[in-house]
Amino acid sequence: MQKIKFYKGEEELLHQVPPDYYQKGVKTNVLQRMWHRGKVNAVLSLIQFKPVNVLDVGCASGWFLSNIKKKYPKSKCVGVDKYKEAVVYGNKKYKNMKLRQADAHKLPFKARTFDLVVCTEVLEHVEDPKIVLLEIERVLIKNGHAIVEMDSGNFLFRSAWYWWTNIRRGVWRDSHIHAFNTKKLEKLIKNSRLTVVEKKNFNYTMGVAFLLKRE
Repeated sequence: MQKIKFYKGEEELLHQVPPDYYQKGVKTNVLQRMWHRGKVNAVLSLIQFKPVNVLDVGCASGWFLSNIKKKYPKSKCVGVDKYKEAVVYGNKKYKNMKLRQADAHKLPFKARTFDLVVCTEVLEHVEDPKIVLLEIERVLIKNGHAIVEMDSGNFLFRSAWYWWTNIRRGVWRDSHIHAFNTKKLEKLIKNSRLTVVEKKNFNYTMGVAFLLKRE
């Protein structure tokens, strides 16, 4: 079993979020539903083939991955996340997927295993985003694809995020340990061994998703 290492304060940050945060949020909170549905639609639109083996890096309790599984029911879908309680909850809820507690900096899979890897709103939370991208590249098959998504960091998003975390006082307060925007994310990707195929903005330009390919 992989030994999980947490950076200072990370466990406390994770536990500010209930294990079923995404499942409840999209049902009870209109803003969360709009954001996450927009994200799902953007990512699914970038998947232009039928994946066989899918990995979700930073899957939380599996809500996002379950949407991929719903569209591609024959795909084998696996997710990894550090948050043990979310992983346990997800495995109970989704019997057609497999979630594992693991560190994105050291994915517990052999090289060249997956033809699709998704990583949504994760890199801004991890200790070393470059290492995570290199791990994603490592587990992709030749000509495999990855989709990396996060907020665009533009003025509209920063304003909304300030309201969400400081005025409304929603979860994820102080959880972004890296300040990204579209330009910085694209530069980071280009310094990895992945090639940008397509870039898509969504949610009124507040979100951005990159379709990447391993040559």
